[in-house]
Amino acid sequence: DMSQMKGHEGHAMPNAVDPHAGHVVDTAAAVKRSMVDLKLTPTPLIRQNGTKTTLSKELEGNKPTVLAFFYTSCTTVCPVTSQILAGTQALLGKDLEGARIVSISIDPEYDTPERLSAYAKKFDAKPQWQHYTGTLQDSIAAQKVFGAYRGDKMNHVPLIFVNGGGKKSWVQLQGFPSAEQVVKEFRQQKSS
Repeated sequence: DMSQMKGHEGHAMPNAVDPHAGHVVDTAAAVKRSMVDLKLTPTPLIRQNGTKTTLSKELEGNKPTVLAFFYTSCTTVCPVTSQILAGTQALLGKDLEGARIVSISIDPEYDTPERLSAYAKKFDAKPQWQHYTGTLQDSIAAQKVFGAYRGDKMNHVPLIFVNGGGKKSWVQLQGFPSAEQVVKEFRQQKSS
């Protein structure tokens, strides 16, 4: 039976293009939810507009926050994560006004502020959704704060973090939650 020889959508995956291509993105896999206590550090970051800031400065205060790591040249995991964040941004409606969505690049050497701005535009990111880059060292430090560092961008795990605003504990969603799921966590954390 030849029908089983083909890729998912009936066409073979070109492996040469994306080193991730061999990894099947299982968007249906169960999302693992856990609570993590994080200590934010003043790790330097660069905003998509090129200005300098730090991780703790961007996350301080009581704004409810949704945060994820990504890189712009990734063709499998990251577009799905960014799609979820775009959906979250849309579903939050009025709640978006006092909130923030943070995307931090794990491939900062490639992801210049220009590339981040173009990427943000592609996902129709509103001003509340900011993308960050920096040095590789600083990106790794930021990933370590969130326990998201896996040694290499090819091994990165899809993680989305939600904080109700100024809380030490963050909800960690591993996998591909729906935007509805992220918004539900957001509203629960915000009101609790």
